[in-house]
Amino acid sequence: MLNKDNLYPLYIQVKRKIIEDIHNDTYTEGSRLPSETELCEKYAVSRITIRRSLQDMVESGYLVRKQGKGTFVKRGKIKRSLISPDGYTEYMKETGQKPERKIVEKMIKPCSPFIAKRLAIPPESEILELCRILYIKDVPLGYEVNSYPISRFHGLEAYIDDHVSTHEVLQEKYGVTLKSTYKVLNVLLANEKNANYLNCNVSTPVYQLDKTAFNQYNTAIYHSLMYYDVNRVSFVIEDQKDE
Repeated sequence: MLNKDNLYPLYIQVKRKIIEDIHNDTYTEGSRLPSETELCEKYAVSRITIRRSLQDMVESGYLVRKQGKGTFVKRGKIKRSLISPDGYTEYMKETGQKPERKIVEKMIKPCSPFIAKRLAIPPESEILELCRILYIKDVPLGYEVNSYPISRFHGLEAYIDDHVSTHEVLQEKYGVTLKSTYKVLNVLLANEKNANYLNCNVSTPVYQLDKTAFNQYNTAIYHSLMYYDVNRVSFVIEDQKDE
């Protein structure tokens, strides 16, 4: 049952209940949702509330409306390996999809003590900070804030745009091969910026993946803070037993 005294509006509570039903396979990918009347009865809310919930889910990429047929579940959660060093571009190519990126900020700035520690460089060293939204099927998959040390990658900003893989640029222009990563997975509540970029609500739970990448000489080459809506992404740990 919904709680009318809950901090969140009813339409958000309904949205979360439907998302839960999608993830537990009550509504499977490609299946048709019950009618608005049936959903009103199920959740004991008005038709206006149901319509707002469904519209929010359509805009977020969970549902698709088909004229004269109804509303259908669009897709399941994306699964990413927590162990693999591969980045977004490698994942998209592996799944047969075209990478779609949008740079929202790109600047050279002094690094914070946190980034300096992660990259093993002096505090206040110059970094290239690259902020991008990553998409899958026109829906935001993640928002990332990447930091590259200028001392190691002078002129990197000139090679970066919406159409290139940073891993490929580092390899082709600087002879760097990504060999390993150190990752810390946290769960936070989305702030206004993250919610805007991920097309979710403020205070929605999001994964924060704190990643440091290392080259073939075990030198830190960049640091990333990546944010994902927990309703869209699952992280998988693959335990491969030696034969």
